Amino acid sequence: MKRTFHELLLCLEKNLKTLKPSIKWMTIILKEQLISALKEHTELIEFDSGEGSLLISEYGGRLLGMFPQNDSLNLLWVNPNIKKVIKERSWETGGERYWISPERDFFYKKPEIWQEWACPQSLDPANYEFLASSDSSCTVSSGFFILNQRTKQGSNGEITRQFRELKEPVSTGVSYCGIEILDDCILYRPGLKVNGWSLSQVISGGIKSPGTVIIPTKLISKPISYFELIPDDRLKVMDDHVAFRIDVDAIYKLAIRPEDIDFERPAKIGYILKIPDSENYGLIVKLSDDIPKNQFECFDVSIDHPDSEIGVIQSYNSESPFKPNLNFGEIELQLSLFKTIDNASHGKAKHQLFGYLGTKDEILSVQEKYFGIKDPYLF
Repeated sequence: MKRTFHELLLCLEKNLKTLKPSIKWMTIILKEQLISALKEHTELIEFDSGEGSLLISEYGGRLLGMFPQNDSLNLLWVNPNIKKVIKERSWETGGERYWISPERDFFYKKPEIWQEWACPQSLDPANYEFLASSDSSCTVSSGFFILNQRTKQGSNGEITRQFRELKEPVSTGVSYCGIEILDDCILYRPGLKVNGWSLSQVISGGIKSPGTVIIPTKLISKPISYFELIPDDRLKVMDDHVAFRIDVDAIYKLAIRPEDIDFERPAKIGYILKIPDSENYGLIVKLSDDIPKNQFECFDVSIDHPDSEIGVIQSYNSESPFKPNLNFGEIELQLSLFKTIDNASHGKAKHQLFGYLGTKDEILSVQEKYFGIKDPYLF
Protein backbone atom coordinates (compact mmCIF):
# COMPACT_ATOMS: atom_id res chain seq x y z
CA MET A 1 0.00 0.00 0.00
CA LYS A 2 1.44 3.37 -1.04
CA ARG A 3 1.00 6.25 1.45
CA THR A 4 0.87 10.00 1.02
CA PHE A 5 3.15 12.28 3.02
CA HIS A 6 0.25 13.35 5.31
CA GLU A 7 -0.55 9.71 6.07
CA LEU A 8 3.12 9.12 6.91
CA LEU A 9 3.05 11.94 9.47
CA LEU A 10 -0.07 10.55 11.14
CA CYS A 11 1.50 7.07 11.24
CA LEU A 12 4.68 8.51 12.76
CA GLU A 13 2.76 10.30 15.53
CA LYS A 14 0.90 7.09 16.38
CA ASN A 15 4.11 5.04 16.45
CA LEU A 16 5.90 7.48 18.73
CA LYS A 17 3.24 6.96 21.40
CA THR A 18 3.70 3.20 21.49
CA LEU A 19 7.44 2.65 21.16
CA LYS A 20 9.69 1.73 24.09
CA PRO A 21 11.81 4.70 25.25
CA SER A 22 15.21 3.35 24.15
CA ILE A 23 13.94 2.24 20.75
CA LYS A 24 11.87 5.42 20.42
CA TRP A 25 14.98 7.57 20.72
CA MET A 26 16.64 5.79 17.78
CA THR A 27 13.46 5.82 15.69
CA ILE A 28 12.62 9.49 16.31
CA ILE A 29 16.10 10.55 15.29
CA LEU A 30 15.94 8.62 12.05
CA LYS A 31 12.35 8.83 10.93
CA GLU A 32 11.34 12.26 12.15
CA GLN A 33 14.34 13.91 10.48
CA LEU A 34 13.81 11.85 7.37
CA ILE A 35 10.19 12.87 6.93
CA SER A 36 10.82 16.48 7.91
CA ALA A 37 13.63 16.82 5.40
CA LEU A 38 11.82 15.09 2.58
CA LYS A 39 8.69 17.20 3.09
CA GLU A 40 10.61 20.25 1.86
CA HIS A 41 13.07 18.74 -0.58
CA THR A 42 11.88 15.55 -2.24
CA GLU A 43 9.14 13.00 -2.70
CA LEU A 44 8.83 9.85 -0.61
CA ILE A 45 6.95 6.65 -1.43
CA GLU A 46 6.11 4.02 1.17
CA PHE A 47 5.25 0.39 0.50
CA ASP A 48 3.33 -0.99 3.48
CA SER A 49 2.62 -4.71 3.73
CA GLY A 50 0.49 -4.19 6.84
CA GLU A 51 3.28 -5.40 9.09
CA GLY A 52 6.51 -3.94 7.69
CA SER A 53 7.24 -1.03 5.39
CA LEU A 54 9.79 0.31 2.90
CA LEU A 55 10.59 3.94 2.13
CA ILE A 56 11.86 5.07 -1.29
CA SER A 57 13.36 8.54 -1.75
CA GLU A 58 13.31 10.38 -5.06
CA TYR A 59 16.36 12.35 -3.88
CA GLY A 60 19.31 10.06 -4.56
CA GLY A 61 17.00 7.48 -6.16
CA ARG A 62 17.31 5.03 -3.30
CA LEU A 63 15.76 2.79 -0.71
CA LEU A 64 16.00 4.85 2.47
CA GLY A 65 14.05 2.84 5.02
CA MET A 66 13.53 -0.83 5.94
CA PHE A 67 11.08 -1.38 8.81
CA PRO A 68 10.31 -5.08 9.48
CA GLN A 69 7.61 -3.85 11.84
CA ASN A 70 5.81 -0.54 11.37
CA ASP A 71 6.76 0.52 14.91
CA SER A 72 10.37 -0.68 14.66
CA LEU A 73 13.57 1.19 13.99
CA ASN A 74 15.08 1.46 10.54
CA LEU A 75 17.57 -1.32 9.79
CA LEU A 76 19.28 0.97 7.28
CA TRP A 77 21.46 3.83 8.49
CA VAL A 78 20.19 7.33 7.72
CA ASN A 79 22.28 10.45 8.25
CA PRO A 80 21.03 12.30 11.38
CA ASN A 81 21.78 15.57 9.53
CA ILE A 82 19.86 14.54 6.44
CA LYS A 83 18.18 17.92 5.99
CA LYS A 84 21.57 19.64 5.75
CA VAL A 85 22.87 16.86 3.50
CA ILE A 86 20.04 17.32 1.02
CA LYS A 87 20.38 21.10 0.98
CA GLU A 88 24.06 20.67 0.13
CA ARG A 89 23.23 18.06 -2.54
CA SER A 90 25.49 15.50 -0.91
CA TRP A 91 25.40 11.74 -1.46
CA GLU A 92 25.58 11.03 2.30
CA THR A 93 21.87 10.51 3.03
CA GLY A 94 22.20 6.83 3.90
CA GLY A 95 20.09 3.89 2.73
CA GLU A 96 20.84 1.70 -0.31
CA ARG A 97 22.45 3.35 -3.34
CA TYR A 98 23.76 2.62 -6.84
CA TRP A 99 27.28 3.61 -7.90
CA ILE A 100 29.67 2.67 -10.68
CA SER A 101 33.08 1.06 -10.20
CA PRO A 102 36.06 0.90 -10.27
CA GLU A 103 36.22 3.33 -7.39
CA ARG A 104 39.80 4.29 -8.23
CA ASP A 105 38.85 5.58 -11.69
CA PHE A 106 35.68 7.50 -10.82
CA PHE A 107 36.04 8.65 -7.19
CA TYR A 108 39.70 9.68 -6.83
CA LYS A 109 40.80 12.92 -8.50
CA LYS A 110 44.38 11.63 -8.29
CA PRO A 111 43.87 7.91 -8.96
CA GLU A 112 47.54 7.09 -9.44
CA ILE A 113 48.25 7.92 -5.79
CA TRP A 114 44.76 7.28 -4.38
CA GLN A 115 44.19 10.88 -3.23
CA GLU A 116 41.35 13.44 -3.19
CA TRP A 117 38.36 11.12 -2.94
CA ALA A 118 35.09 12.71 -4.03
CA CYS A 119 31.73 11.31 -5.10
CA PRO A 120 30.62 12.84 -8.43
CA GLN A 121 27.39 14.76 -7.79
CA SER A 122 26.10 13.83 -11.23
CA LEU A 123 26.18 10.17 -10.16
CA ASP A 124 24.96 10.60 -6.60
CA PRO A 125 22.65 12.24 -5.68
CA ALA A 126 22.17 12.77 -9.47
CA ASN A 127 18.77 14.16 -10.51
CA TYR A 128 16.41 11.27 -10.06
CA GLU A 129 12.70 11.61 -10.78
CA PHE A 130 9.85 9.19 -10.15
CA LEU A 131 8.62 7.92 -13.52
CA ALA A 132 5.84 5.66 -12.31
CA SER A 133 4.47 4.07 -9.15
CA SER A 134 1.84 1.63 -7.91
CA ASP A 135 0.89 0.19 -4.53
CA SER A 136 3.93 -2.12 -4.58
CA SER A 137 6.42 -0.72 -7.09
CA CYS A 138 8.00 2.45 -8.39
CA THR A 139 10.66 3.56 -10.88
CA VAL A 140 13.21 6.37 -10.69
CA SER A 141 15.54 7.59 -13.41
CA SER A 142 18.30 10.14 -13.90
CA GLY A 143 20.67 11.22 -16.61
CA PHE A 144 24.29 11.77 -15.56
CA PHE A 145 27.83 12.47 -16.72
CA ILE A 146 30.85 10.71 -15.27
CA LEU A 147 34.56 11.32 -15.80
CA ASN A 148 37.18 8.60 -15.65
CA GLN A 149 39.88 10.43 -13.69
CA ARG A 150 42.58 8.06 -14.89
CA THR A 151 41.91 8.25 -18.65
CA LYS A 152 40.25 11.70 -18.54
CA GLN A 153 37.51 10.23 -20.71
CA GLY A 154 33.97 11.38 -19.95
CA SER A 155 30.70 9.54 -20.62
CA ASN A 156 27.07 10.60 -20.60
CA GLY A 157 24.59 8.07 -19.35
CA GLU A 158 21.27 7.22 -17.74
CA ILE A 159 20.34 5.18 -14.67
CA THR A 160 16.91 3.64 -14.16
CA ARG A 161 16.07 1.89 -10.88
CA GLN A 162 12.91 -0.18 -10.43
CA PHE A 163 11.82 -0.98 -6.86
CA ARG A 164 9.30 -3.73 -6.15
CA GLU A 165 7.98 -4.91 -2.80
CA LEU A 166 8.74 -8.60 -2.45
CA LYS A 167 7.57 -11.56 -0.40
CA GLU A 168 10.25 -13.64 1.31
CA PRO A 169 11.48 -16.63 -0.75
CA VAL A 170 11.39 -18.93 2.29
CA SER A 171 8.71 -18.97 4.97
CA THR A 172 10.15 -17.86 8.32
CA GLY A 173 7.25 -16.70 10.51
CA VAL A 174 9.40 -13.71 11.55
CA SER A 175 8.53 -10.04 10.99
CA TYR A 176 10.11 -8.83 7.77
CA CYS A 177 10.06 -6.50 4.79
CA GLY A 178 11.47 -7.27 1.36
CA ILE A 179 12.31 -5.47 -1.86
CA GLU A 180 13.69 -6.24 -5.30
CA ILE A 181 15.76 -3.65 -7.15
CA LEU A 182 16.46 -3.76 -10.88
CA ASP A 183 19.30 -1.42 -11.85
CA ASP A 184 19.60 -0.54 -15.53
CA CYS A 185 22.48 1.76 -16.48
CA ILE A 186 23.62 2.92 -19.92
CA LEU A 187 26.84 4.81 -20.68
CA TYR A 188 26.88 6.19 -24.21
CA ARG A 189 30.38 4.97 -25.01
CA PRO A 190 31.24 1.40 -26.07
CA GLY A 191 33.76 -1.00 -24.58
CA LEU A 192 33.96 0.45 -21.07
CA LYS A 193 35.42 -1.76 -18.32
CA VAL A 194 32.97 -0.87 -15.56
CA ASN A 195 30.58 -2.55 -13.13
CA GLY A 196 27.48 -1.50 -11.30
CA TRP A 197 27.89 -1.28 -7.55
CA SER A 198 25.16 -1.76 -4.92
CA LEU A 199 25.89 -0.42 -1.42
CA SER A 200 23.60 -0.69 1.62
CA GLN A 201 24.40 1.34 4.72
CA VAL A 202 23.56 -0.40 8.01
CA ILE A 203 23.28 0.70 11.65
CA SER A 204 25.61 -0.36 14.45
CA GLY A 205 25.51 -0.18 18.23
CA GLY A 206 29.16 0.89 18.30
CA ILE A 207 31.94 -0.72 20.33
CA LYS A 208 29.59 -1.99 23.05
CA SER A 209 27.09 -3.53 20.62
CA PRO A 210 28.78 -4.27 17.27
CA GLY A 211 27.08 -5.93 14.36
CA THR A 212 28.37 -8.87 12.33
CA VAL A 213 28.57 -9.17 8.56
CA ILE A 214 28.11 -12.79 7.47
CA ILE A 215 29.30 -13.93 4.04
CA PRO A 216 28.82 -17.62 3.14
CA THR A 217 31.93 -19.02 1.44
CA LYS A 218 33.52 -22.18 0.16
CA LEU A 219 35.94 -24.11 2.36
CA ILE A 220 39.32 -22.44 3.00
CA SER A 221 38.40 -19.01 1.67
CA LYS A 222 40.96 -16.20 1.35
CA PRO A 223 39.31 -12.88 2.29
CA ILE A 224 40.99 -9.70 1.09
CA SER A 225 41.71 -6.50 3.05
CA TYR A 226 40.99 -3.58 0.73
CA PHE A 227 42.45 -0.65 2.67
CA GLU A 228 44.86 -2.10 5.20
CA LEU A 229 45.22 -5.46 6.88
CA ILE A 230 42.13 -6.29 8.95
CA PRO A 231 43.11 -7.39 12.50
CA ASP A 232 42.16 -10.85 13.73
CA ASP A 233 39.80 -9.40 16.33
CA ARG A 234 37.69 -7.93 13.50
CA LEU A 235 37.67 -10.84 11.05
CA LYS A 236 36.94 -14.54 11.54
CA VAL A 237 37.38 -17.08 8.75
CA MET A 238 35.24 -20.15 9.42
CA ASP A 239 34.78 -23.32 7.36
CA ASP A 240 31.60 -22.12 5.64
CA HIS A 241 31.58 -18.35 6.17
CA VAL A 242 33.50 -15.20 6.94
CA ALA A 243 32.43 -12.89 9.80
CA PHE A 244 33.39 -9.20 9.90
CA ARG A 245 32.91 -6.83 12.85
CA ILE A 246 30.92 -3.60 12.31
CA ASP A 247 31.51 -1.25 15.26
CA VAL A 248 31.94 2.01 13.26
CA ASP A 249 35.08 2.82 15.24
CA ALA A 250 37.86 2.28 12.67
CA ILE A 251 38.09 2.19 8.88
CA TYR A 252 38.51 -1.25 7.32
CA LYS A 253 37.14 -2.89 4.20
CA LEU A 254 36.68 -6.59 3.51
CA ALA A 255 36.29 -8.24 0.11
CA ILE A 256 35.58 -11.82 -0.98
CA ARG A 257 37.02 -13.21 -4.20
CA PRO A 258 34.59 -14.77 -6.73
CA GLU A 259 36.64 -17.96 -6.39
CA ASP A 260 35.43 -18.27 -2.77
CA ILE A 261 31.72 -17.72 -3.50
CA ASP A 262 29.11 -20.49 -3.68
CA PHE A 263 27.14 -19.27 -6.71
CA GLU A 264 24.46 -21.92 -6.25
CA ARG A 265 23.26 -19.99 -3.19
CA PRO A 266 21.37 -16.75 -4.10
CA ALA A 267 21.99 -15.10 -0.68
CA LYS A 268 25.42 -13.50 -0.90
CA ILE A 269 25.84 -11.38 2.25
CA GLY A 270 24.01 -10.67 5.50
CA TYR A 271 24.22 -8.46 8.57
CA ILE A 272 23.15 -9.36 12.11
CA LEU A 273 22.83 -6.84 14.94
CA LYS A 274 21.57 -7.04 18.50
CA ILE A 275 19.43 -3.93 18.74
CA PRO A 276 20.89 -1.74 21.52
CA ASP A 277 18.80 -1.63 24.73
CA SER A 278 16.50 -4.33 23.35
CA GLU A 279 16.19 -8.11 23.36
CA ASN A 280 15.55 -8.08 19.62
CA TYR A 281 17.99 -8.80 16.83
CA GLY A 282 17.92 -7.42 13.30
CA LEU A 283 18.98 -9.16 10.10
CA ILE A 284 19.50 -7.86 6.57
CA VAL A 285 20.04 -10.37 3.76
CA LYS A 286 21.21 -9.36 0.28
CA LEU A 287 20.65 -11.71 -2.65
CA SER A 288 21.73 -11.58 -6.28
CA ASP A 289 22.89 -13.80 -9.11
CA ASP A 290 24.12 -10.78 -11.10
CA ILE A 291 27.66 -10.44 -9.73
CA PRO A 292 31.05 -11.13 -11.37
CA LYS A 293 31.95 -14.83 -11.55
CA ASN A 294 35.71 -14.46 -11.99
CA GLN A 295 38.64 -12.03 -11.75
CA PHE A 296 38.21 -10.87 -15.35
CA GLU A 297 34.67 -9.55 -14.86
CA CYS A 298 35.43 -6.89 -12.22
CA PHE A 299 37.91 -3.99 -12.07
CA ASP A 300 37.46 -2.61 -8.54
CA VAL A 301 41.05 -2.99 -7.32
CA SER A 302 42.11 -2.45 -3.71
CA ILE A 303 44.25 0.34 -2.29
CA ASP A 304 46.22 -2.21 -0.30
CA HIS A 305 47.31 -4.29 -3.32
CA PRO A 306 46.00 -2.85 -6.63
CA ASP A 307 47.88 -5.39 -8.76
CA SER A 308 46.58 -8.41 -6.88
CA GLU A 309 43.23 -10.24 -6.72
CA ILE A 310 39.83 -8.54 -6.68
CA GLY A 311 36.87 -9.13 -4.35
CA VAL A 312 33.28 -8.76 -5.56
CA ILE A 313 31.35 -9.13 -2.27
CA GLN A 314 32.49 -6.33 0.02
CA SER A 315 31.85 -4.80 3.44
CA TYR A 316 32.99 -1.50 4.90
CA ASN A 317 33.38 -0.44 8.54
CA SER A 318 33.55 3.34 8.96
CA GLU A 319 34.63 5.38 11.96
CA SER A 320 32.47 7.80 13.99
CA PRO A 321 34.22 11.17 14.46
CA PHE A 322 31.17 12.88 16.02
CA LYS A 323 30.25 10.55 18.89
CA PRO A 324 27.79 9.85 20.39
CA ASN A 325 26.37 9.97 16.84
CA LEU A 326 27.35 6.66 15.26
CA ASN A 327 28.32 6.31 11.63
CA PHE A 328 27.52 3.43 9.27
CA GLY A 329 28.69 0.06 8.09
CA GLU A 330 28.10 -1.17 4.56
CA ILE A 331 27.27 -4.42 2.79
CA GLU A 332 28.14 -4.20 -0.90
CA LEU A 333 27.95 -6.13 -4.15
CA GLN A 334 29.92 -5.47 -7.30
CA LEU A 335 27.37 -6.10 -10.05
CA SER A 336 27.70 -7.67 -13.48
CA LEU A 337 30.17 -6.31 -15.99
CA PHE A 338 28.79 -3.81 -18.50
CA LYS A 339 28.30 -5.14 -22.05
CA THR A 340 28.53 -3.22 -25.32
CA ILE A 341 25.14 -3.08 -27.02
CA ASP A 342 24.36 -0.74 -29.97
CA ASN A 343 27.54 1.29 -29.50
CA ALA A 344 26.89 1.88 -25.77
CA SER A 345 28.01 0.19 -22.55
CA HIS A 346 25.05 -1.36 -20.74
CA GLY A 347 24.88 -2.70 -17.19
CA LYS A 348 21.77 -4.45 -15.91
CA ALA A 349 21.49 -6.27 -12.58
CA LYS A 350 18.79 -7.46 -10.20
CA HIS A 351 19.20 -7.82 -6.45
CA GLN A 352 16.98 -8.26 -3.40
CA LEU A 353 17.08 -7.07 0.21
CA PHE A 354 15.16 -8.61 3.10
CA GLY A 355 15.07 -7.16 6.59
CA TYR A 356 14.01 -9.14 9.68
CA LEU A 357 13.41 -8.33 13.34
CA GLY A 358 12.99 -10.96 16.04
CA THR A 359 14.55 -12.82 18.94
CA LYS A 360 18.10 -14.12 18.67
CA ASP A 361 16.88 -17.67 18.06
CA GLU A 362 14.47 -16.48 15.37
CA ILE A 363 17.13 -14.48 13.56
CA LEU A 364 19.65 -17.34 13.70
CA SER A 365 16.99 -19.63 12.26
CA VAL A 366 16.25 -17.19 9.42
CA GLN A 367 19.92 -16.78 8.47
CA GLU A 368 20.35 -20.56 8.38
CA LYS A 369 17.52 -20.80 5.85
CA TYR A 370 19.24 -18.28 3.60
CA PHE A 371 22.91 -19.17 4.14
CA GLY A 372 22.87 -22.77 5.40
CA ILE A 373 25.14 -21.75 8.30
CA LYS A 374 24.28 -23.64 11.49
CA ASP A 375 26.54 -21.81 13.90
CA PRO A 376 27.56 -18.35 12.59
CA TYR A 377 30.29 -16.44 14.40
CA LEU A 378 28.84 -13.30 16.01
CA PHE A 379 30.87 -10.42 17.39
